[in-house]
Amino acid sequence: MVWGWRRRIRDLTARLSCNQMLFSYRVRMKFLVDRMLGKLAKGLRMLGYDAVYYQGEDLQQLIQWARREGRVILTRNTKLIPKRPEDRILRVKDDHPSRQLRELIQTGMIALSEEKLFSRCLLCNAPLTEIPRSEAEGKVPDFIYYNHDLFFQCPQCKRIYWKGSHQGNMQKWVEELFQTPLQNGT
Repeated sequence: MVWGWRRRIRDLTARLSCNQMLFSYRVRMKFLVDRMLGKLAKGLRMLGYDAVYYQGEDLQQLIQWARREGRVILTRNTKLIPKRPEDRILRVKDDHPSRQLRELIQTGMIALSEEKLFSRCLLCNAPLTEIPRSEAEGKVPDFIYYNHDLFFQCPQCKRIYWKGSHQGNMQKWVEELFQTPLQNGT
């Protein structure tokens, strides 16, 4: 009887410390998204999360990559099982990207960070860097160049981003997702 009580306390303490760890790291959390969840990877990048999209089929390679870089694996694959205590694998149940993100919000895996919003390349996941307006000339449509002052570029694929109407639409989507109005109109 006493041993059962101690085990329950130990399990509860382990769960609490795990939840506290998730809460403190969720804004910095890095993900490895398997090939079944490509749109989820793009959504996480839009929110500013480091989300690598793994398109391979080798589950062992996926697990080793996650271990090497300290990433949480997001998958819909029911055959993918943690083999070691450090393996962090989360099975995403829904098949719609917005509901998948909401599922991650509800489990406490992700949180809204307005500073990180729209800070990563949607294609290759690299953090965007601000570039001088003059560097965008000739690389974006003239209308965009003459009507915008702030440009960002992916250092990897060289894609250029700016705050246009598409970002306003994405911002509305994020507000609906988190059911929170954004303060600074990011």
